Amino acid sequence: MNDLIKQKPATMGIALAAIINLVTIVIGLPMMGIGNIDFLVGLFLLVLASIFIVGSGHLFTGWRFSFRKKSDLEAENAPKHPAAKDVASIKNQPIKVNKYAHFCLRVGVFLIVLGIVLTSIAP
Repeated sequence: MNDLIKQKPATMGIALAAIINLVTIVIGLPMMGIGNIDFLVGLFLLVLASIFIVGSGHLFTGWRFSFRKKSDLEAENAPKHPAAKDVASIKNQPIKVNKYAHFCLRVGVFLIVLGIVLTSIAP
C-alpha cells in the first residue's frame, strides 16, 4: 500500500477525496455544502500549484534586498551582483512543473469538477 501511495499520489488523493465525499453524503450533510467545500478546496489547490510552478521558475533571480547599512568590511566581502547574461540565462529556462504541482493540479481539477457536479444535482 505504501508503494502505491509513493508511485501514484494524485490517484490516491483523488480516491481519498471521493471516499470523504461518499462518507459525508452517507452521514447526511447537504450536497450543496459538500459541493461548495469541494470547489473551494479545488481552487485552493490550483492556487497552490501555481505557487509551486512560479517558485521553481527563478522569478527573483538577480534581485538583492539590503535594508541595513553595511560597514566597510561587509561591503568589501559582500557577493558581487551576477552579470546580466547569467541572470537572463537562468530566467529563460523552461517552466518546470514539479511533483507537488502535478498533485495539486490533478486533485484540484477533480475537486472542482466534483463540486460542480454535486452542486448541480443538489435538490
